[in-house]
Amino acid sequence: MSPRPAVRALLFACLPASVACSIPLEDADSGPTNACDRSVECGPGATCAEVDGHRACVSTSAHLDGLLLEIRPRVSREVSAEVSHLLDVDAGSIFPPDDAGGQVHSLDLRIPPPARVTVTLRLGGSYCGDLTGGDFPVRAEFRRIAPLLGLPAQSYAAISEPNGSDGHRFQLAIPPGSYHLYLVPQPHSRCSGDLPPPIFLPNQQVPEQWTLGVNAEAPAVLQGSLQVPAGLSVDGWKLDVVDPLTGSVISQVGVLEQGEPSPPGTASRVEFSLKFYWTDREKSQKSPLIRLRPKDGEPRPTVYWELAAIALHGSTANLTLSLLQLDAAARRVEGRTLDASGNPVLSAVRIQSATIDQAPTAAYKLDTETDASGLFRADLPPGEYVVFAQPINDTTKARARQSLRFAAGDDCYCGQSILIPEAGALRGRVQGPAGELMDGASVVAVPSLGDATNYLNQVLNPEPLLPRQASGVLRNGAFSIGVDPGEFDFSVRPTPGSAYPWLVRPRLVVPPTDAAVIDLELAMSYPAVLQGVVRDASSGDRLADAAVVAWLPVERKTAQGTVTGVIQIGETRSEADGSYVLPLPPSTSR
Repeated sequence: MSPRPAVRALLFACLPASVACSIPLEDADSGPTNACDRSVECGPGATCAEVDGHRACVSTSAHLDGLLLEIRPRVSREVSAEVSHLLDVDAGSIFPPDDAGGQVHSLDLRIPPPARVTVTLRLGGSYCGDLTGGDFPVRAEFRRIAPLLGLPAQSYAAISEPNGSDGHRFQLAIPPGSYHLYLVPQPHSRCSGDLPPPIFLPNQQVPEQWTLGVNAEAPAVLQGSLQVPAGLSVDGWKLDVVDPLTGSVISQVGVLEQGEPSPPGTASRVEFSLKFYWTDREKSQKSPLIRLRPKDGEPRPTVYWELAAIALHGSTANLTLSLLQLDAAARRVEGRTLDASGNPVLSAVRIQSATIDQAPTAAYKLDTETDASGLFRADLPPGEYVVFAQPINDTTKARARQSLRFAAGDDCYCGQSILIPEAGALRGRVQGPAGELMDGASVVAVPSLGDATNYLNQVLNPEPLLPRQASGVLRNGAFSIGVDPGEFDFSVRPTPGSAYPWLVRPRLVVPPTDAAVIDLELAMSYPAVLQGVVRDASSGDRLADAAVVAWLPVERKTAQGTVTGVIQIGETRSEADGSYVLPLPPSTSR
Protein backbone atom coordinates (compact mmCIF):
# COMPACT_ATOMS: atom_id res chain seq x y z
CA MET A 1 0.00 0.00 0.00
CA SER A 2 1.38 3.43 -0.86
CA PRO A 3 0.86 6.39 1.44
CA ARG A 4 -1.80 8.86 0.33
CA PRO A 5 -2.08 12.54 1.20
CA ALA A 6 -4.26 13.30 4.20
CA VAL A 7 -7.58 14.52 2.76
CA ARG A 8 -10.08 13.38 5.34
CA ALA A 9 -11.37 15.10 8.47
CA LEU A 10 -9.32 14.85 11.63
CA LEU A 11 -9.71 11.51 13.33
CA PHE A 12 -8.28 12.78 16.56
CA ALA A 13 -7.12 16.10 17.90
CA CYS A 14 -4.97 17.25 20.77
CA LEU A 15 -6.65 17.91 24.10
CA PRO A 16 -5.80 21.32 25.56
CA ALA A 17 -5.07 19.75 28.96
CA SER A 18 -3.28 16.66 27.72
CA VAL A 19 0.38 15.91 28.28
CA ALA A 20 1.14 15.94 24.56
CA CYS A 21 -0.33 19.40 24.03
CA SER A 22 1.67 20.89 26.86
CA ILE A 23 4.92 19.94 25.12
CA PRO A 24 6.08 22.35 22.40
CA LEU A 25 6.86 20.36 19.29
CA GLU A 26 8.44 21.52 16.10
CA ASP A 27 6.09 21.91 13.16
CA ALA A 28 5.21 18.46 11.93
CA ASP A 29 5.38 17.57 8.25
CA SER A 30 2.45 15.86 6.68
CA GLY A 31 2.92 12.13 7.19
CA PRO A 32 1.51 9.07 5.44
CA THR A 33 -2.18 8.28 5.51
CA ASN A 34 -3.74 4.88 6.14
CA ALA A 35 -6.03 4.29 3.17
CA CYS A 36 -6.84 1.35 0.94
CA ASP A 37 -9.09 0.07 -1.83
CA ARG A 38 -8.68 -3.69 -1.35
CA SER A 39 -7.73 -5.92 1.57
CA VAL A 40 -4.77 -7.36 -0.33
CA GLU A 41 -3.09 -3.96 0.11
CA CYS A 42 -3.15 -4.36 3.90
CA GLY A 43 -1.11 -7.54 4.17
CA PRO A 44 -1.52 -10.35 6.72
CA GLY A 45 -3.45 -9.72 9.94
CA ALA A 46 -5.38 -6.78 8.50
CA THR A 47 -8.24 -6.01 6.15
CA CYS A 48 -9.63 -3.02 4.27
CA ALA A 49 -12.74 -1.72 6.07
CA GLU A 50 -15.00 1.29 6.28
CA VAL A 51 -13.79 3.87 8.84
CA ASP A 52 -15.77 7.10 9.17
CA GLY A 53 -16.94 6.98 5.57
CA HIS A 54 -13.54 6.12 4.13
CA ARG A 55 -11.67 2.88 3.61
CA ALA A 56 -8.60 2.15 5.71
CA CYS A 57 -6.58 -0.88 6.76
CA VAL A 58 -7.57 -2.16 10.19
CA SER A 59 -6.31 -5.01 12.32
CA THR A 60 -8.23 -8.29 12.45
CA SER A 61 -7.11 -9.01 16.05
CA ALA A 62 -7.19 -6.98 19.24
CA HIS A 63 -6.25 -7.47 22.90
CA LEU A 64 -7.43 -4.48 24.92
CA ASP A 65 -8.58 -6.05 28.17
CA GLY A 66 -9.32 -3.47 30.85
CA LEU A 67 -9.82 -0.59 28.41
CA LEU A 68 -11.10 2.57 30.11
CA LEU A 69 -12.57 5.56 28.31
CA GLU A 70 -12.52 8.98 29.88
CA ILE A 71 -15.06 11.49 28.57
CA ARG A 72 -14.66 15.20 29.20
CA PRO A 73 -17.58 17.24 27.84
CA ARG A 74 -16.87 20.73 26.63
CA VAL A 75 -16.87 23.28 29.42
CA SER A 76 -20.03 25.37 29.25
CA ARG A 77 -21.14 28.59 30.88
CA GLU A 78 -23.33 26.58 33.25
CA VAL A 79 -20.41 24.36 34.34
CA SER A 80 -17.26 26.41 34.85
CA ALA A 81 -14.97 23.45 35.59
CA GLU A 82 -14.11 20.50 33.36
CA VAL A 83 -15.97 17.34 34.35
CA SER A 84 -14.35 13.94 33.86
CA HIS A 85 -16.36 10.73 33.43
CA LEU A 86 -14.73 7.28 33.54
CA LEU A 87 -16.51 4.58 31.55
CA ASP A 88 -15.71 0.90 31.97
CA VAL A 89 -15.63 -0.76 28.57
CA ASP A 90 -16.19 -4.48 28.09
CA ALA A 91 -13.31 -4.68 25.64
CA GLY A 92 -13.59 -8.48 25.43
CA SER A 93 -17.03 -8.29 23.85
CA ILE A 94 -16.52 -5.06 21.89
CA PHE A 95 -13.18 -6.21 20.49
CA PRO A 96 -13.31 -9.98 19.95
CA PRO A 97 -9.76 -11.38 19.79
CA ASP A 98 -10.19 -12.27 16.13
CA ASP A 99 -12.52 -10.61 13.62
CA ALA A 100 -11.92 -11.39 9.98
CA GLY A 101 -14.09 -8.42 8.99
CA GLY A 102 -11.78 -6.02 10.76
CA GLN A 103 -11.70 -4.49 14.23
CA VAL A 104 -14.00 -1.56 13.52
CA HIS A 105 -16.80 -1.37 16.07
CA SER A 106 -19.61 1.03 16.82
CA LEU A 107 -19.99 2.23 20.38
CA ASP A 108 -22.18 5.14 21.37
CA LEU A 109 -20.78 6.76 24.49
CA ARG A 110 -23.40 7.98 26.94
CA ILE A 111 -22.40 10.38 29.66
CA PRO A 112 -24.09 8.92 32.76
CA PRO A 113 -26.48 11.15 34.69
CA PRO A 114 -24.68 13.11 37.39
CA ALA A 115 -25.00 12.17 41.00
CA ARG A 116 -27.26 14.66 42.75
CA VAL A 117 -25.52 15.33 46.04
CA THR A 118 -27.20 17.02 48.98
CA VAL A 119 -25.24 17.47 52.18
CA THR A 120 -26.49 19.11 55.34
CA LEU A 121 -24.12 19.82 58.17
CA ARG A 122 -24.29 21.15 61.65
CA LEU A 123 -21.08 22.06 63.42
CA GLY A 124 -20.95 22.23 67.19
CA GLY A 125 -18.84 24.37 69.46
CA SER A 126 -18.47 28.09 70.11
CA TYR A 127 -16.00 30.41 68.42
CA CYS A 128 -14.78 33.96 68.92
CA GLY A 129 -16.94 34.20 72.02
CA ASP A 130 -20.45 34.53 70.59
CA LEU A 131 -20.49 32.53 67.34
CA THR A 132 -21.50 28.91 66.81
CA GLY A 133 -20.35 26.45 64.18
CA GLY A 134 -23.51 27.11 62.17
CA ASP A 135 -22.46 30.73 61.59
CA PHE A 136 -19.58 29.73 59.31
CA PRO A 137 -19.89 28.92 55.60
CA VAL A 138 -18.17 25.68 54.59
CA ARG A 139 -16.24 24.86 51.44
CA ALA A 140 -16.92 21.25 50.42
CA GLU A 141 -14.40 19.51 48.16
CA PHE A 142 -15.04 16.11 46.58
CA ARG A 143 -11.73 14.52 45.54
CA ARG A 144 -12.21 11.63 43.14
CA ILE A 145 -10.48 8.39 44.09
CA ALA A 146 -9.15 7.06 40.79
CA PRO A 147 -9.56 3.29 40.44
CA LEU A 148 -6.06 2.97 38.96
CA LEU A 149 -2.79 4.81 39.46
CA GLY A 150 -2.14 7.36 36.74
CA LEU A 151 -5.69 8.42 35.95
CA PRO A 152 -6.01 12.20 36.20
CA ALA A 153 -6.97 13.71 39.53
CA GLN A 154 -10.34 15.40 39.64
CA SER A 155 -12.10 17.43 42.31
CA TYR A 156 -15.36 19.35 42.57
CA ALA A 157 -16.18 22.05 45.10
CA ALA A 158 -19.11 24.05 46.44
CA ILE A 159 -19.73 26.63 49.17
CA SER A 160 -22.53 25.92 51.62
CA GLU A 161 -25.44 28.21 52.46
CA PRO A 162 -27.42 28.50 55.71
CA ASN A 163 -30.33 26.06 55.82
CA GLY A 164 -32.42 28.08 58.27
CA SER A 165 -32.05 25.65 61.18
CA ASP A 166 -28.65 26.55 62.64
CA GLY A 167 -26.85 24.53 59.99
CA HIS A 168 -25.62 24.66 56.43
CA ARG A 169 -26.48 22.90 53.21
CA PHE A 170 -24.95 22.51 49.78
CA GLN A 171 -25.93 20.76 46.58
CA LEU A 172 -23.66 19.55 43.82
CA ALA A 173 -23.92 17.50 40.62
CA ILE A 174 -20.84 15.31 40.08
CA PRO A 175 -20.08 12.01 38.34
CA PRO A 176 -20.97 9.00 40.52
CA GLY A 177 -18.00 7.24 42.06
CA SER A 178 -15.69 7.10 45.06
CA TYR A 179 -14.55 10.31 46.72
CA HIS A 180 -12.77 11.75 49.71
CA LEU A 181 -14.96 14.55 51.12
CA TYR A 182 -13.17 17.48 52.72
CA LEU A 183 -15.21 20.12 54.58
CA VAL A 184 -13.36 23.34 55.39
CA PRO A 185 -15.12 26.12 57.35
CA GLN A 186 -14.47 29.58 55.93
CA PRO A 187 -13.77 32.83 57.86
CA HIS A 188 -16.70 34.79 59.24
CA SER A 189 -16.80 38.59 58.97
CA ARG A 190 -16.48 38.74 62.77
CA CYS A 191 -14.17 35.77 63.26
CA SER A 192 -11.11 34.74 61.29
CA GLY A 193 -8.75 33.37 63.94
CA ASP A 194 -10.94 30.81 65.74
CA LEU A 195 -12.62 28.85 62.97
CA PRO A 196 -14.23 25.43 63.38
CA PRO A 197 -11.71 22.77 62.32
CA PRO A 198 -12.00 21.00 58.95
CA ILE A 199 -13.67 17.59 58.65
CA PHE A 200 -12.23 14.84 56.44
CA LEU A 201 -14.55 11.99 55.40
CA PRO A 202 -12.59 9.39 53.38
CA ASN A 203 -13.87 6.81 50.91
CA GLN A 204 -17.40 8.05 50.31
CA GLN A 205 -19.36 6.04 47.73
CA VAL A 206 -21.55 8.49 45.80
CA PRO A 207 -24.47 6.93 43.85
CA GLU A 208 -26.81 8.80 41.49
CA GLN A 209 -28.85 10.13 44.41
CA TRP A 210 -26.85 10.80 47.56
CA THR A 211 -27.92 12.57 50.71
CA LEU A 212 -25.57 12.94 53.64
CA GLY A 213 -26.13 14.50 57.02
CA VAL A 214 -23.09 15.57 59.02
CA ASN A 215 -23.91 16.35 62.63
CA ALA A 216 -20.61 17.22 64.29
CA GLU A 217 -20.63 17.83 68.01
CA ALA A 218 -18.22 20.26 69.60
CA PRO A 219 -14.70 19.34 68.41
CA ALA A 220 -12.15 17.68 70.61
CA VAL A 221 -9.31 19.77 72.01
CA LEU A 222 -5.64 18.92 71.60
CA GLN A 223 -4.02 20.53 74.62
CA GLY A 224 -0.69 20.23 76.34
CA SER A 225 2.88 21.48 76.27
CA LEU A 226 5.93 21.17 74.04
CA GLN A 227 9.36 20.59 75.57
CA VAL A 228 11.91 22.81 73.82
CA PRO A 229 15.69 22.38 74.20
CA ALA A 230 17.79 25.25 75.46
CA GLY A 231 18.64 27.87 72.88
CA LEU A 232 15.90 26.88 70.43
CA SER A 233 13.03 29.25 69.71
CA VAL A 234 9.78 27.81 68.40
CA ASP A 235 8.03 31.16 68.37
CA GLY A 236 5.83 31.28 65.26
CA TRP A 237 6.03 27.53 64.59
CA LYS A 238 2.76 25.93 63.47
CA LEU A 239 1.07 22.94 65.11
CA ASP A 240 -1.85 21.05 63.58
CA VAL A 241 -3.39 17.59 63.17
CA VAL A 242 -3.45 15.93 59.74
CA ASP A 243 -5.20 12.93 58.25
CA PRO A 244 -2.72 10.03 57.79
CA LEU A 245 -4.10 9.05 54.38
CA THR A 246 -3.78 12.30 52.45
CA GLY A 247 -2.18 14.79 54.84
CA SER A 248 -5.33 16.95 54.88
CA VAL A 249 -5.50 19.27 57.89
CA ILE A 250 -8.27 18.21 60.32
CA SER A 251 -7.68 20.77 63.06
CA GLN A 252 -7.23 24.42 63.68
CA VAL A 253 -3.70 25.57 62.96
CA GLY A 254 -2.05 26.72 66.16
CA VAL A 255 0.79 29.26 66.07
CA LEU A 256 3.13 28.79 69.03
CA GLU A 257 4.09 31.72 71.22
CA GLN A 258 7.28 31.21 73.17
CA GLY A 259 8.79 34.59 73.83
CA GLU A 260 12.47 34.50 74.71
CA PRO A 261 14.35 31.17 74.42
CA SER A 262 15.36 29.57 77.70
CA PRO A 263 18.86 30.25 79.05
CA PRO A 264 21.70 27.84 78.22
CA GLY A 265 21.34 24.43 79.83
CA THR A 266 17.64 24.90 80.61
CA ALA A 267 14.78 23.39 78.61
CA SER A 268 11.51 25.29 78.35
CA ARG A 269 7.85 24.44 77.83
CA VAL A 270 5.47 26.05 75.37
CA GLU A 271 1.73 25.57 75.86
CA PHE A 272 -0.62 24.74 72.99
CA SER A 273 -4.36 24.23 72.54
CA LEU A 274 -6.30 23.66 69.34
CA LYS A 275 -9.58 22.09 68.27
CA PHE A 276 -9.80 19.12 65.90
CA TYR A 277 -12.13 16.44 64.51
CA TRP A 278 -11.25 12.74 64.38
CA THR A 279 -14.34 11.60 62.51
CA ASP A 280 -13.65 7.93 61.82
CA ARG A 281 -12.00 7.11 65.13
CA GLU A 282 -13.71 3.74 65.46
CA LYS A 283 -13.13 2.58 61.87
CA SER A 284 -9.74 4.06 61.01
CA GLN A 285 -6.79 1.69 61.12
CA LYS A 286 -4.29 4.53 61.29
CA SER A 287 -4.04 7.32 63.78
CA PRO A 288 -4.07 11.00 62.77
CA LEU A 289 -0.71 12.73 62.94
CA ILE A 290 0.28 15.71 65.03
CA ARG A 291 2.50 17.89 62.86
CA LEU A 292 4.87 20.63 63.99
CA ARG A 293 6.32 22.90 61.29
CA PRO A 294 9.04 25.54 61.70
CA LYS A 295 8.66 29.03 60.32
CA ASP A 296 9.31 29.36 56.59
CA GLY A 297 13.01 29.51 55.84
CA GLU A 298 14.10 28.22 59.25
CA PRO A 299 16.49 25.23 58.87
CA ARG A 300 14.65 22.87 61.19
CA PRO A 301 12.74 19.68 60.34
CA THR A 302 9.01 19.11 60.45
CA VAL A 303 8.21 16.64 63.25
CA TYR A 304 5.35 14.13 63.41
CA TRP A 305 3.76 12.20 66.27
CA GLU A 306 1.01 9.59 65.99
CA LEU A 307 -1.91 10.93 67.99
CA ALA A 308 -2.97 7.50 69.27
CA ALA A 309 0.51 6.87 70.66
CA ILE A 310 0.56 10.20 72.48
CA ALA A 311 -3.06 10.33 73.70
CA LEU A 312 -2.98 7.57 76.31
CA HIS A 313 -6.40 6.11 77.23
CA GLY A 314 -7.94 8.24 74.48
CA SER A 315 -7.46 11.57 76.26
CA THR A 316 -6.12 14.47 74.19
CA ALA A 317 -5.64 16.77 77.19
CA ASN A 318 -2.41 17.40 79.11
CA LEU A 319 -0.23 15.92 76.38
CA THR A 320 3.53 16.27 76.39
CA LEU A 321 5.42 16.57 73.13
CA SER A 322 9.20 16.85 73.05
CA LEU A 323 11.83 18.37 70.79
CA LEU A 324 14.67 17.57 73.15
CA GLN A 325 16.11 15.10 70.66
CA LEU A 326 16.55 17.97 68.18
CA ASP A 327 18.94 20.07 70.19
CA ALA A 328 21.71 19.93 67.58
CA ALA A 329 22.03 23.14 65.58
CA ALA A 330 21.77 23.10 61.81
CA ARG A 331 25.07 22.84 59.95
CA ARG A 332 26.09 24.77 56.88
CA VAL A 333 26.32 22.55 53.78
CA GLU A 334 27.74 23.69 50.45
CA GLY A 335 28.23 21.86 47.20
CA ARG A 336 28.49 22.30 43.45
CA THR A 337 26.82 20.66 40.50
CA LEU A 338 29.49 19.90 37.92
CA ASP A 339 29.72 17.91 34.71
CA ALA A 340 32.42 15.34 33.97
CA SER A 341 34.78 18.10 32.74
CA GLY A 342 34.34 20.12 35.93
CA ASN A 343 32.13 22.75 34.33
CA PRO A 344 29.28 24.14 36.47
CA VAL A 345 25.72 23.11 35.60
CA LEU A 346 22.86 25.39 36.59
CA SER A 347 20.47 23.02 38.37
CA ALA A 348 17.34 22.73 40.46
CA VAL A 349 18.30 20.97 43.70
CA ARG A 350 16.08 19.04 46.10
CA ILE A 351 17.58 18.05 49.45
CA GLN A 352 15.47 15.59 51.41
CA SER A 353 16.18 13.83 54.67
CA ALA A 354 16.54 10.06 54.79
CA THR A 355 17.25 9.96 58.54
CA ILE A 356 17.58 12.88 60.93
CA ASP A 357 19.78 12.01 63.89
CA GLN A 358 17.80 11.00 67.00
CA ALA A 359 14.48 11.86 65.30
CA PRO A 360 13.00 9.01 63.20
CA THR A 361 9.68 10.79 62.66
CA ALA A 362 11.16 14.12 61.60
CA ALA A 363 11.50 15.17 57.97
CA TYR A 364 13.27 17.97 56.15
CA LYS A 365 12.97 18.94 52.50
CA LEU A 366 14.44 21.92 50.72
CA ASP A 367 14.01 22.93 47.08
CA THR A 368 16.57 25.41 45.85
CA GLU A 369 18.63 26.32 42.80
CA THR A 370 22.34 26.69 42.21
CA ASP A 371 23.91 29.93 41.09
CA ALA A 372 25.66 30.25 37.74
CA SER A 373 28.80 28.65 39.21
CA GLY A 374 26.81 25.54 40.20
CA LEU A 375 27.00 26.42 43.92
CA PHE A 376 24.18 25.57 46.32
CA ARG A 377 24.00 26.31 50.04
CA ALA A 378 21.78 24.95 52.78
CA ASP A 379 21.58 24.84 56.55
CA LEU A 380 20.63 21.28 57.49
CA PRO A 381 20.03 19.40 60.75
CA PRO A 382 22.65 16.63 61.23
CA GLY A 383 21.69 13.36 59.58
CA GLU A 384 21.54 11.52 56.27
CA TYR A 385 20.16 13.18 53.15
CA VAL A 386 19.56 12.51 49.50
CA VAL A 387 20.37 15.29 47.05
CA PHE A 388 18.62 15.34 43.69
CA ALA A 389 19.93 17.74 41.05
CA GLN A 390 18.20 18.40 37.76
CA PRO A 391 19.72 20.64 35.07
CA ILE A 392 17.79 23.76 34.15
CA ASN A 393 17.29 24.51 30.45
CA ASP A 394 19.91 21.98 29.39
CA THR A 395 18.63 18.79 27.79
CA THR A 396 22.17 17.52 27.14
CA LYS A 397 22.61 16.83 30.86
CA ALA A 398 20.67 14.39 33.07
CA ARG A 399 19.45 14.52 36.65
CA ALA A 400 21.71 13.18 39.41
CA ARG A 401 21.22 11.60 42.84
CA GLN A 402 23.74 11.56 45.67
CA SER A 403 23.65 10.69 49.38
CA LEU A 404 25.17 12.89 52.08
CA ARG A 405 25.71 12.09 55.73
CA PHE A 406 27.23 14.44 58.28
CA ALA A 407 27.34 14.87 62.04
CA ALA A 408 26.73 18.00 64.08
CA GLY A 409 29.42 20.65 63.88
CA ASP A 410 30.11 24.36 63.77
CA ASP A 411 32.19 24.27 60.61
CA CYS A 412 30.91 24.15 57.05
CA TYR A 413 30.36 20.75 55.48
CA CYS A 414 31.69 22.09 52.22
CA GLY A 415 33.34 20.88 49.06
CA GLN A 416 30.63 18.43 48.07
CA SER A 417 30.42 17.78 44.32
CA ILE A 418 27.30 16.48 42.60
CA LEU A 419 28.33 14.96 39.29
CA ILE A 420 25.80 15.74 36.56
CA PRO A 421 25.96 13.00 33.91
CA GLU A 422 25.37 13.41 30.23
CA ALA A 423 21.75 12.87 29.27
CA GLY A 424 20.74 9.54 27.87
CA ALA A 425 19.19 9.16 24.47
CA LEU A 426 16.09 7.46 23.22
CA ARG A 427 16.55 6.95 19.53
CA GLY A 428 15.25 4.71 16.85
CA ARG A 429 13.21 4.24 13.71
CA VAL A 430 9.48 3.83 13.31
CA GLN A 431 7.88 2.16 10.32
CA GLY A 432 4.25 1.86 9.44
CA PRO A 433 2.55 -1.51 8.98
CA ALA A 434 3.52 -1.65 5.31
CA GLY A 435 7.06 -0.35 5.83
CA GLU A 436 6.16 3.30 5.23
CA LEU A 437 8.16 5.92 7.11
CA MET A 438 5.99 7.59 9.76
CA ASP A 439 7.29 11.09 9.12
CA GLY A 440 5.68 13.89 11.08
CA ALA A 441 4.56 11.66 13.95
CA SER A 442 5.39 13.02 17.38
CA VAL A 443 7.31 10.93 19.90
CA VAL A 444 6.58 11.57 23.56
CA ALA A 445 8.29 10.15 26.66
CA VAL A 446 6.22 10.90 29.78
CA PRO A 447 7.62 9.95 33.23
CA SER A 448 5.89 6.87 34.62
CA LEU A 449 4.24 7.48 37.98
CA GLY A 450 5.71 5.86 41.07
CA ASP A 451 3.95 3.77 43.68
CA ALA A 452 1.01 5.09 45.66
CA THR A 453 2.02 5.52 49.31
CA ASN A 454 0.38 7.01 52.36
CA TYR A 455 1.16 10.51 53.55
CA LEU A 456 3.68 9.62 56.27
CA ASN A 457 5.73 7.44 53.90
CA GLN A 458 5.79 10.28 51.41
CA VAL A 459 7.16 12.83 53.86
CA LEU A 460 9.63 10.57 55.69
CA ASN A 461 11.21 8.90 52.66
CA PRO A 462 13.21 10.69 49.96
CA GLU A 463 10.90 11.64 47.14
CA PRO A 464 12.94 11.91 43.93
CA LEU A 465 12.41 14.45 41.23
CA LEU A 466 10.67 12.77 38.33
CA PRO A 467 12.62 12.65 35.08
CA ARG A 468 11.73 15.39 32.66
CA GLN A 469 9.33 14.54 29.90
CA ALA A 470 10.83 14.66 26.44
CA SER A 471 9.49 14.89 22.91
CA GLY A 472 10.44 15.07 19.29
CA VAL A 473 9.19 14.55 15.75
CA LEU A 474 9.96 11.75 13.31
CA ARG A 475 12.13 12.83 10.37
CA ASN A 476 12.76 10.23 7.68
CA GLY A 477 11.19 7.77 10.08
CA ALA A 478 13.85 8.36 12.77
CA PHE A 479 14.01 10.17 16.10
CA SER A 480 16.53 10.94 18.83
CA ILE A 481 15.56 12.67 22.09
CA GLY A 482 17.61 13.36 25.21
CA VAL A 483 16.24 11.84 28.42
CA ASP A 484 16.99 11.56 32.12
CA PRO A 485 17.41 8.13 33.70
CA GLY A 486 14.14 6.63 34.91
CA GLU A 487 10.97 4.99 33.65
CA PHE A 488 8.90 6.44 30.86
CA ASP A 489 5.60 5.77 29.16
CA PHE A 490 6.68 6.14 25.55
CA SER A 491 4.35 6.75 22.62
CA VAL A 492 4.48 7.55 18.93
CA ARG A 493 1.51 9.69 17.92
CA PRO A 494 0.85 9.88 14.17
CA THR A 495 -0.21 13.09 12.49
CA PRO A 496 -3.90 14.03 12.77
CA GLY A 497 -6.08 12.58 10.06
CA SER A 498 -3.72 9.72 9.26
CA ALA A 499 -6.03 6.93 10.54
CA TYR A 500 -3.05 5.29 12.22
CA PRO A 501 -3.15 4.46 15.95
CA TRP A 502 -0.69 5.45 18.61
CA LEU A 503 2.20 3.10 19.23
CA VAL A 504 2.78 2.77 22.98
CA ARG A 505 5.50 1.23 25.15
CA PRO A 506 4.82 1.47 28.90
CA ARG A 507 7.51 1.51 31.57
CA LEU A 508 10.44 1.97 29.20
CA VAL A 509 13.57 2.02 31.38
CA VAL A 510 16.52 4.34 30.83
CA PRO A 511 19.32 3.07 33.14
CA PRO A 512 21.16 5.48 35.49
CA THR A 513 24.42 5.36 33.59
CA ASP A 514 26.26 8.22 31.98
CA ALA A 515 24.99 8.92 28.44
CA ALA A 516 22.88 5.75 28.31
CA VAL A 517 21.52 5.00 24.85
CA ILE A 518 18.33 3.07 24.18
CA ASP A 519 17.91 2.02 20.55
CA LEU A 520 14.42 1.12 19.41
CA GLU A 521 13.23 -0.45 16.19
CA LEU A 522 9.48 0.03 16.18
CA ALA A 523 6.74 -1.05 13.84
CA MET A 524 3.30 0.45 14.05
CA SER A 525 0.22 -1.74 13.74
CA TYR A 526 -2.99 -1.08 11.90
CA PRO A 527 -5.65 0.15 14.32
CA ALA A 528 -8.60 -1.28 16.10
CA VAL A 529 -11.25 1.42 15.75
CA LEU A 530 -14.07 2.62 17.94
CA GLN A 531 -16.58 4.98 16.38
CA GLY A 532 -19.98 6.28 17.32
CA VAL A 533 -21.67 9.24 18.96
CA VAL A 534 -21.13 10.92 22.32
CA ARG A 535 -24.47 11.62 23.97
CA ASP A 536 -25.86 12.97 27.18
CA ALA A 537 -27.67 10.03 28.81
CA SER A 538 -30.38 12.18 30.37
CA SER A 539 -31.39 14.32 27.39
CA GLY A 540 -30.07 12.16 24.55
CA ASP A 541 -28.43 15.25 23.07
CA ARG A 542 -25.32 14.78 20.97
CA LEU A 543 -22.28 16.37 22.58
CA ALA A 544 -19.92 18.31 20.35
CA ASP A 545 -16.26 18.88 21.13
CA ALA A 546 -16.16 16.28 23.91
CA ALA A 547 -12.77 14.76 24.61
CA VAL A 548 -12.57 10.96 24.40
CA VAL A 549 -9.39 9.59 26.00
CA ALA A 550 -8.41 5.90 26.04
CA TRP A 551 -6.45 4.33 28.91
CA LEU A 552 -5.13 0.78 29.26
CA PRO A 553 -3.98 -0.93 32.49
CA VAL A 554 -0.33 -1.92 32.82
CA GLU A 555 1.27 -3.85 35.67
CA ARG A 556 4.55 -3.20 37.41
CA LYS A 557 6.41 -5.52 39.78
CA THR A 558 7.69 -3.85 42.96
CA ALA A 559 9.18 -5.03 46.23
CA GLN A 560 5.73 -4.63 47.79
CA GLY A 561 3.96 -6.62 45.06
CA THR A 562 2.26 -5.87 41.76
CA VAL A 563 1.08 -2.31 41.14
CA THR A 564 -1.48 -1.65 38.41
CA GLY A 565 -1.48 1.71 36.68
CA VAL A 566 -2.62 3.03 33.32
CA ILE A 567 -1.06 4.35 30.14
CA GLN A 568 -2.83 6.58 27.66
CA ILE A 569 -3.21 4.87 24.27
CA GLY A 570 -5.26 7.34 22.26
CA GLU A 571 -7.49 10.40 22.21
CA THR A 572 -9.92 12.27 20.00
CA ARG A 573 -12.67 14.89 20.15
CA SER A 574 -16.24 14.57 18.96
CA GLU A 575 -17.36 16.51 15.90
CA ALA A 576 -20.12 19.11 15.77
CA ASP A 577 -22.71 16.33 15.36
CA GLY A 578 -21.33 14.41 18.36
CA SER A 579 -19.67 11.72 16.23
CA TYR A 580 -16.20 10.48 17.10
CA VAL A 581 -13.62 8.11 15.64
CA LEU A 582 -10.92 6.67 17.89
CA PRO A 583 -8.10 4.61 16.34
CA LEU A 584 -6.41 2.47 19.00
CA PRO A 585 -3.35 0.24 19.01
CA PRO A 586 -4.70 -3.33 18.90
CA SER A 587 -2.41 -4.29 21.79
CA THR A 588 0.48 -3.01 23.85
CA SER A 589 3.42 -4.78 25.42
CA ARG A 590 6.63 -3.92 27.22
